[in-house]
Amino acid sequence: MDYRKKRKKKILHKRKLPIWTRIVIISAALLLSITGLLYIYIQNTVGRIEKVDSSAIEHISPGKETFEVDEDLPDVSSGIEYLNPDDVIWADADTTVMQDKDVVNILLIGQDRREGEERQRSDSMIMATINKKRKEISLTSFMRDMYVQIPGYSDNRINAAYTFGGMSLLDETIEKNFGIHIDGNIEVDFQAFKVCIDKLGGIDMELTQEEADYLNRRGNWDDNEASAGRWNLKSGMNHLTGEQALAFSRIRYIGNGDYERTERQRKVLVELFDEGKKRDIPTLIGLIEELIPYLSTDLTTGEMLGYAFEVLRLGSDEVKTYRIPIDGGYRSAVIRQMMVLVPDLEMSRDYLRKTLYE
Repeated sequence: MDYRKKRKKKILHKRKLPIWTRIVIISAALLLSITGLLYIYIQNTVGRIEKVDSSAIEHISPGKETFEVDEDLPDVSSGIEYLNPDDVIWADADTTVMQDKDVVNILLIGQDRREGEERQRSDSMIMATINKKRKEISLTSFMRDMYVQIPGYSDNRINAAYTFGGMSLLDETIEKNFGIHIDGNIEVDFQAFKVCIDKLGGIDMELTQEEADYLNRRGNWDDNEASAGRWNLKSGMNHLTGEQALAFSRIRYIGNGDYERTERQRKVLVELFDEGKKRDIPTLIGLIEELIPYLSTDLTTGEMLGYAFEVLRLGSDEVKTYRIPIDGGYRSAVIRQMMVLVPDLEMSRDYLRKTLYE
């Protein structure tokens, strides 16, 4: 009896796995190894983005705060209000802060800082919102000329907050005025637009005749003389290079000024998102590597990867776009020799709550 049991064990021990089973095991092991190496590579690549410690950013002394003075102010007869700072009474809007574990808000801060320059005013502020519950991604522009309360400083244009105290003060300003919690920030040099778009082979963008004419006259944003007459853009759909898309996103002196400018910036970001979804992982990694010199963030590498994978997991086909202040939710005024937009904070908070959270 014992002899038969031993012989049976010996036979079972020598029995080999079927060839298909071995192929599956080897393939799975290879796949796991490749995936692991790819994740490490992506982590190291993303990890090279400049990290900013928001709490350590030096704040400008309130005694040294500045105000942007506009040269061509409208005449009083135009109907624009000329107000003293004390004339603006901030309504007691809901002071609770909108914060939800299923909603992530990342502020994209556009800078046009030249080499050697100090921190400048934030030229554009676009909040990217990931709503996991609704499986939605949205972009909300905060117009740079909004007159708001800046904690610890005088009321001023919102773009001054970044100059005075960097990412953290800008976040506090948005939270105080609009009740939105910012989970992290990414500062983007405008040159990143050019690099990203050229890496993706350009983007399709519909232009009005006025926009096309302006861009053809203006040429290269940085060197008008060398580029004059080089572009031949037209009304309708155009395939823009990175240089052309950057110039398009920065148009401010045609149409409805900064309103349309923020809309153009959101359009470019939406097109970049759509083009990026079509690319494979190696292309996207290469894109990140080229963008690294133009980015800085207060997010950890783990947070950036987590949010990126969350966006991929959502598989959202559409990016919704919004703007603050909303139509009918502000008044134009001249304060401290600045043309500003004074937002209705209660209306703005209610709009953000409904569009991004509910």
